[in-house]
Amino acid sequence: EVDVVDPIVEDLPLLQKPYFAYRKGEAPEAIEALSKRLLDADAYICVTPEYNHAPSPALLNLINHFGSSTFGFKPSLIVSYSAGQWGGTRAAHALRPALSELGCIPVSAMVHVPRAGEALSADGAPA
Repeated sequence: EVDVVDPIVEDLPLLQKPYFAYRKGEAPEAIEALSKRLLDADAYICVTPEYNHAPSPALLNLINHFGSSTFGFKPSLIVSYSAGQWGGTRAAHALRPALSELGCIPVSAMVHVPRAGEALSADGAPA
């Protein structure tokens, strides 16, 4: 079963206090529920566009709400995309240390999708 966690849909506030800084049971309900979903995951596939040579600010905001106790010792794969020819490689390489710091075990390969507007249809299927 795949659980898609979309930072835009989750609509978390800008990080002011991470989940682990709350006392047990005192975190906002949305953050508590998302923590459970992330803890239940066996692995993570992080998909990010490239913005100004960096990962999505919404994705970074989401992962920064949680610490290594949430992500630790779970494999992570990075998929990046961009409108240009490099497919978001700079964003992917910027995201990797953040995931490693959270305790994820990054797989060595990454997936990059160049010219995403041409490579994917409007519903996300390969064009």
